Amino acid sequence: MRSLVRFLCLGILVSFISLALGCNLGSGETVEITLNAVVTGEGTVERTVDEYPWESVNISPSSYKMLITYFALERDDGLKVTLVDDESAELLDFSGSVGADGLFLARKAIPTGTYVAYEMSFTYLEMDVLCSFNVPSWSTDAAHALVTDTHDAGGSPSPGSYTIRQYFNVDGQFQKRDMVVNAGTEESPNWVWMRRELENSEGNRKFFLDQETHPYQGCIDLFADEDFWGANDTLDDEDPEIIIESGNTAGGLDAKITTFTVTVPKTLLITVDVTSSFNFWEDSTNSTYYNGTLDFGPSYDEIPIGEGAIEYFGDKGFHPFMPKFNLKML
Repeated sequence: MRSLVRFLCLGILVSFISLALGCNLGSGETVEITLNAVVTGEGTVERTVDEYPWESVNISPSSYKMLITYFALERDDGLKVTLVDDESAELLDFSGSVGADGLFLARKAIPTGTYVAYEMSFTYLEMDVLCSFNVPSWSTDAAHALVTDTHDAGGSPSPGSYTIRQYFNVDGQFQKRDMVVNAGTEESPNWVWMRRELENSEGNRKFFLDQETHPYQGCIDLFADEDFWGANDTLDDEDPEIIIESGNTAGGLDAKITTFTVTVPKTLLITVDVTSSFNFWEDSTNSTYYNGTLDFGPSYDEIPIGEGAIEYFGDKGFHPFMPKFNLKML
């Protein structure tokens, strides 16, 4: 009888210990993962005729930068693990060859488990594109360096490589959807807005807007999509930061993830596909702007307004797209 009691007590003790161990199994286990990023699709061009006489052209940038301010993984039980935050924000420069493994973004010990989603946020995308800048002779900016440097002696567009920055979140005087060009140098940048339209009237002759306050209206900007940007283009309580979530398709977004399980150290790779990520309409009827490159310029309506034909100094319909994102384990 005593043997039976001792056996039962031992069984209960073993069961209790096993239960305790089972509850703690994996609860504190972490594994180191490395997050890299790589860009693909640089330097390609696609052309289709959308609406005669305008031809739709998709180009890919020759170099690419991205300021990532937030990146988090989500486990299948809802746990979110932050890999990048404001204090560890990374400006990724994809210029030139970065190799198959991409650029280093973060390294961190994360809980083991299966991860099914991710979130990320970035302030801007920065790209180099072959382009020219064009204005009518009466414009205040006819003698601007960006204009004169991108035309030959005969006045025809002679494009060069210039840096365009596209804002997806607020940064100082720059707002969501802003598209600006560097009118300075790489060492001393001067980011300026460009007007959509010019009027041949006093005070409205400038194409480039070099100022500390945001112009808010009438500038060349990024694609319009309220579901993606929110009701407003400013950062406030009702229009929060743009967060890219895997699986989201708003604004043409294509953010994917290949579900992965980590039990040993692994490397993750976020691929940024910029193929045909900048679209514009090029005049295909013997225009000086039908040259296979991006020609920035305004339209203008002759004075008196509404009585003359609208003319375009350059291409039209500038529409930068979001790159495609895909996260997978190497």
